[in-house]
Amino acid sequence: MHYKNIAVFGKYQDKSVTAHVAELVTFLVEQKINVYLGATTAKTKVLDKLPVKCIADEDLKNRIELGIVLGGDGTLLSVARKLAPLGIPIIGVNLGQLGFLTDVPITSMNQDIIKILRGVHTEEQRMMLLLEVVRDGELVASGHALNDIVISRHNADRLIAWSAQVNGKLVISARSDGVIVSTPTGSTAYALSAGGPILDPQLDAVALVPICPHTLSNRPIALRANSVIEFDVTDIEQADAHVSADGQRLCDLRSNEVIRVTRSPHSLKLIKMTESDHYETLREKLGWG
Repeated sequence: MHYKNIAVFGKYQDKSVTAHVAELVTFLVEQKINVYLGATTAKTKVLDKLPVKCIADEDLKNRIELGIVLGGDGTLLSVARKLAPLGIPIIGVNLGQLGFLTDVPITSMNQDIIKILRGVHTEEQRMMLLLEVVRDGELVASGHALNDIVISRHNADRLIAWSAQVNGKLVISARSDGVIVSTPTGSTAYALSAGGPILDPQLDAVALVPICPHTLSNRPIALRANSVIEFDVTDIEQADAHVSADGQRLCDLRSNEVIRVTRSPHSLKLIKMTESDHYETLREKLGWG
């Protein structure tokens, strides 16, 4: 076996996945693997009876070599932000929902995972983003994202006025509902709904996508992954807008911040089945036929 210490993460606090988590944990224990339950997993009597322990986030670095996520892309994003900085790879098990990151089907979970554990798999490096919010010269918020960084409004009556500089050069000034900076992984998420391009997962690039811009000539732009993108958000009152990383709100904006987005020093190691085909996934998930 390539991995002997594994943490299993169930869909965040969702008791409906208990049976699947119990099945996988039991199977892994039978393979003489040390198994832990991750913090996202809901507490249930069924899981309490299994011969495994829960593991705190601070113990992940020294205890496990692999994380297995049973859930959708949202749960995987949450686990990725914990494991990517530690260099610990992730396998995603799809529970039947729309998921681009979780490619192991629940119907053949045990068979597919045992093949992966025996080395029959591929490993993809998925780039991440680093968000830093600087106010009056001080860092007030920061975070990493696998999918996207989003500046958005929470006042339905007003648009956000913003500008973006790339590597110190002004690129765009716009009024819109917000703006997204997306990784290739996140290009099939919110950015796609906002009209952004689909980027190949291995492409070394990011997409800057305005959300419902007032001027229709404000179009998405593809940028080099090592670009330094700085946003200046103006003409908003306190708490009219905020910035988030992978859907997690990090900071309310006050019009005097610099929002800086750069490539994160961390990347996610995503374990995929050898027969996994990104374009087949696109055809299936997006109904391309």
